[in-house]
Amino acid sequence: MPFSTPCWSRRRFLTGALALLLAGALVSPARADSAVRLNRAELVQKGEMWHLDGGFEIRLSATLDEALRRGVQLTFVQEFESQRPRDWWLAEDIAELSRVVRLSFNALLKQYYVTVSGHSETLDTLDEALRSVGDLSGWAVMHQSQVRKKQSHTAAVRMYLDVTQLPKPLQLNAVASTRWQLDSGWQEWRFKP
Repeated sequence: MPFSTPCWSRRRFLTGALALLLAGALVSPARADSAVRLNRAELVQKGEMWHLDGGFEIRLSATLDEALRRGVQLTFVQEFESQRPRDWWLAEDIAELSRVVRLSFNALLKQYYVTVSGHSETLDTLDEALRSVGDLSGWAVMHQSQVRKKQSHTAAVRMYLDVTQLPKPLQLNAVASTRWQLDSGWQEWRFKP
């Protein structure tokens, strides 16, 4: 009796592998030890620009904390959107911005580094570094000409860990595990200048 193996196409193999990963993620009793939560966000006008004020509270899981201490840089993305609602049509987009915040650890010096828009800051503790990563203060997001006086506007912010910036071997693990997923989701509020 000859031995034969089933012939799988690449698409069928990838579909099966993805289904297995998702089934494993659903079956495993993974707890979400990490979180990103918005503490406060408001828009403040300073001169001709509108700036964000407030920040996110970030809690890392043991897996993320260990990866950071072993030299893996964590890349976060902060996003801002603003719209002007209209009665007779879809809302008008006013601003859509994002910025990258990088967190790294130097094991030799036992210091954390936070880099936002090319500006780097050195901190001694993880709590200080996470506060700095989640800080929104001073981020100029709109010009005064984009905002209409006495008219209602909506603003929304979001922050998440960009797993596509992790080293390649960790990316597959990050997709399959909730321990690597950090996302605040969109937090929306209304403001009237």
